[in-house]
Amino acid sequence: MVTHPQLSTNTQDDDYLFVPDSAIWQVNRERVLLLTGTRVLLMQLAHPMVAEAVYHHSYVFKNPVKRLHRTLTLTLAMVFGTRSQVQEAVSAIEAAHRPATGQLEQGIGIYDAGASYNPRNPKQALWVWATLVEGAISGYERLVAPLSDNRKDDFVADSALVGDWMGIPARYIPDSYAQVTDYMETAIAQEQVIVSEKARKIAPFVTAQSIPIVNWLSYPVHRFNMALLPDAIRTQYGYAMSDWELNLVERCCALSRRGLPYLPDIIRYAPEYRRARHSTHASVL
Repeated sequence: MVTHPQLSTNTQDDDYLFVPDSAIWQVNRERVLLLTGTRVLLMQLAHPMVAEAVYHHSYVFKNPVKRLHRTLTLTLAMVFGTRSQVQEAVSAIEAAHRPATGQLEQGIGIYDAGASYNPRNPKQALWVWATLVEGAISGYERLVAPLSDNRKDDFVADSALVGDWMGIPARYIPDSYAQVTDYMETAIAQEQVIVSEKARKIAPFVTAQSIPIVNWLSYPVHRFNMALLPDAIRTQYGYAMSDWELNLVERCCALSRRGLPYLPDIIRYAPEYRRARHSTHASVL
């Protein structure tokens, strides 16, 4: 199991939890990863229990933009926040998830109707955690630069603490990035993860395709995220991609990797990272 996240040795409430040169800071500082945010959400919703919880207990249908903004804000607070800010974010997430329990209305995949869903169930939480890890690293490698296997494993080690906050026992957390992707591929192949009808109903709201006027503005980003989904998940959602679209996405990713090093920090990096870097008077690799 992972036992060595890259944490600061300081313990004051106003000290930052992760060290400035940690892998989790290096990856999550990149603003361009926001372009892959809906892919991560769609991967999470591909788990039938997650989709059921969101369908019945989230305000995603009433205010999808607010939900997306809140998710992003709390996630960045856990990565770039001080110890007190991290605790506040964890408490807010816990309070939001506490009521999201119930029973599956229809059987799907390996799950029977009546099976219980609960965000604090370690097996369900592990899928959400894995999508965050895999989504960040795959997005970084597509849009920013390749990462060494050791650096990917450092990211997994850092993220293990997030898994602990999510109530996932340490024995469940993969040791390496290769184990993360193996777990996800197995879960999809064995239909532990399979897109439900409820997930398909939620999808237009998390991709902004349900919002008039905004939908056509966000359409290119929507198609970009569709191209990044695993083939099986994309098909289950009912999306189809032409060869020219897939090729165009690859060219855009290559252009991003070439151009990002020339952008000034104020454009390239998330403001949460820039504030944290300024406060620690340090920089990452």
